[in-house]
Amino acid sequence: MRRSRHTDQEIAFLLREAENGTAIAAICASARVSLGTFYRWRRRFGGLAPAGVARLAAIERENARLHAEVTALRHALLAQARAASPPAPRRAGPEAPGPMRAPARFRAGDASGGRFACVRTAT
Repeated sequence: MRRSRHTDQEIAFLLREAENGTAIAAICASARVSLGTFYRWRRRFGGLAPAGVARLAAIERENARLHAEVTALRHALLAQARAASPPAPRRAGPEAPGPMRAPARFRAGDASGGRFACVRTAT
């Protein structure tokens, strides 16, 4: 993801200026951002103060760290489960039976129903 030219605290300051009555077009011109970017910032940060923005950034970093830790633990558990389970028995030659498959089922339950009933052939 592309990094912003503005820090979260700068964005919070610009949003606070808009709340205090400064024209949004003037704010966007001074910060060299589009109106869409400004409104995306407003949607993301809402009415947070600069301290709240810093806290939000800290929470996002912690969330990313915890997500990485959960992923690592999940991979470790899967590796442990694979190591603990016995290997599947090998089949000996072509005469060994393959897995049994259930017959194909259509949405309507029979070959004459469903969206493409005119295309199907009766089995």
